Amino acid sequence: MESADIIVIGGGLSGSAVALGLVRLGGGKVLLFDEQLPSQRLSRGNFGLTWYMCKGGSSPVYAKWCRMATEQWPAFAAELEEESGYDLELEWTGGAVHAVGEEQFAAYEQSVQSLRETCKQAGLDYPVRMIRREEFAGMIPHLPIGEAVTGFMYAADQGHVNPLKLLGALRAEFQKRGGRYFCGKSVTAIQPATAGSCVVLADGERFPCAKVVIAAGHGTNKLLAPLGERLPIYPQRGQLLVTERHPRLLDIPILAVRQTPDGTFVIGLSTEETGHDSQVTMEAMKNQAANAITLFPSLARLNWVRAWGAVRVMTPDGAPIYSRLRDYPAITAIALHSAVSLAPLKISAIAPWILGVKETEQISSFSNGRFHV
Repeated sequence: MESADIIVIGGGLSGSAVALGLVRLGGGKVLLFDEQLPSQRLSRGNFGLTWYMCKGGSSPVYAKWCRMATEQWPAFAAELEEESGYDLELEWTGGAVHAVGEEQFAAYEQSVQSLRETCKQAGLDYPVRMIRREEFAGMIPHLPIGEAVTGFMYAADQGHVNPLKLLGALRAEFQKRGGRYFCGKSVTAIQPATAGSCVVLADGERFPCAKVVIAAGHGTNKLLAPLGERLPIYPQRGQLLVTERHPRLLDIPILAVRQTPDGTFVIGLSTEETGHDSQVTMEAMKNQAANAITLFPSLARLNWVRAWGAVRVMTPDGAPIYSRLRDYPAITAIALHSAVSLAPLKISAIAPWILGVKETEQISSFSNGRFHV
């Protein structure tokens, strides 16, 4: 039996970032349990965008949360790279969403204006603009744009990163700072104990601790059910395709297409309600390839070498859940989409909140209670 101050259940991007934040703040002995279920390793299916654009359309609080995260990304990455020794492959080159036809261009213009007003309510600017294809073509001169593309939604202060290297860096620094990482550790139950503490049961062992953080994706509700809690999360499949390596042509990531530093093009823009099925489908691959070739016709000449699917964790309003259990305040549950974009806030806001050091004002808006009014 090994005791700890805090146990984090879930070793993906969110759990690893929170665990790192806890040890950076001197949270005591922190254990990170990772069950390593292949179907739930969402970092493998994350597109790697560090964006605020298009997020928070109906929620000023979430729009502000995303802007705060993006503003922190360059400094967050620099510190993490220095401390972990990993190169995150962060490129702070902006980001864009392409429009096909005048009707879609106009719809995007309206969306930008709506988000600008939403952000204004939160006291934020929203430096996103619509630009015509000719202007954007000058920004990526080595990759011709398809004739059907009329323009782009564009913001300069965002970028993209390698999600797997981000995950590795978070775990590496966590362990360098004294955190203990348990790979393949399956948690079966959390038992509230005396004086507000807990006992975590995992693979037949007991782990007493003062606090528990559950960041186990779709495994979260299995642990919460015996405690009388449930998060309204649901699965949504996304699929990605990767091409062979090619000399670098695209420095600015597009929502549907980005080129990595090693030269591969990553294609992905699918949302499917298929439960927990993470298989790839021919229909989705065809649709995504056609969309990418509409944007950049020369991609049709490349070999497409790999494809895979992953199951996202989604909430009814798209915003994250950060919630202490009402009856067991020593237990915190976390669930969200956009784990890459929001990663810096796990260090700067969520970890201090869990430790009771500081509570950023937006956090209360993301409790599970907002779905029970």
